[in-house]
Amino acid sequence: MSNRGPYIAAGVVAAIIALWLLPGWVAWIIVAAVIGIPVVAWLTLDKSQRRRIRNVNRRRLP
Repeated sequence: MSNRGPYIAAGVVAAIIALWLLPGWVAWIIVAAVIGIPVVAWLTLDKSQRRRIRNVNRRRLP
């Protein structure tokens, strides 16, 4: 597994538990927020900032 693998697995388990325990619409709002917030944050970056983050994630020097 990659470094992010355990975090993704824990997120999926937490989402399944939330969908099971919480009322339907509350759980779906939480799941949508967990997915939507990083997507919106990524889209607010300009092209050079995205490239810098991709390079850091690939362990290259900027």
